[in-house]
Amino acid sequence: MIVTHSSKGVNMRRLASVFVAAMLVATQASAKPEAIEFSDLVDPLAVVFDDPYRDMGPHLLNELKLLVELDQKLSQNDLAEDERARLTARRSAAKDMLEINGQDVDALLAQRWDVARKRKNALMATNPALDKVEVALSGYLIPAPQAADGTYFGYLVPQVGMCSHLPTPPPNKLVRVKLLDDPQGQSLYIPVRVSGLLRVEASDATIFILDGEARMVSGWTLYANTVDRREDLGGNGVVGASEKTVTTGAGR
Repeated sequence: MIVTHSSKGVNMRRLASVFVAAMLVATQASAKPEAIEFSDLVDPLAVVFDDPYRDMGPHLLNELKLLVELDQKLSQNDLAEDERARLTARRSAAKDMLEINGQDVDALLAQRWDVARKRKNALMATNPALDKVEVALSGYLIPAPQAADGTYFGYLVPQVGMCSHLPTPPPNKLVRVKLLDDPQGQSLYIPVRVSGLLRVEASDATIFILDGEARMVSGWTLYANTVDRREDLGGNGVVGASEKTVTTGAGR
């Protein structure tokens, strides 16, 4: 068989491609997961917006809320004259209180729905930079019932007691964890460090925790390679070395 320079070049390029691919796989397999915190899970652009209500304080916010409620009542056509006069006077007092404290009432009323939309988005939007990244995240693992197909899941939260005695985290800070082993023996009060592939995958489920049901709306799924007990952790961060590995491996 005659081998031309052209065919040699093609073969060399193929060998080089195979070599590079093998190196990439080896590098990814041996790469150390990126240590992250729950605050990193949030889309940094979603939380940057003008929120004029943030620093108003509870008293002024209550006055603004009252003003909105009074407007709704005053829009009714069947109000008695004395009742309308009373509500109008109270509305004027609320508006004066806001304006005396430097608030632009008309602007506050005009943008309240837009700010509400942005606030909701800030609780939902996930950080695109962490999608399909190998990470290590510490928190508290809440066991979930085994799925119909036999898959084990849990939920990682930043603070002990969340979803039971404390409110559930927003979706972009609640991480569903796919596990290999049954997590039912995992303590809710001992922090763990979970390492694995993080993906933007939404889920919505209701599970039973301690003494009641909790709805778990998550924007993330973490495919766990390891779950390490962290009895040395006193807070939400990654501190010190892990105590012992209780779960290894997870199918993807």
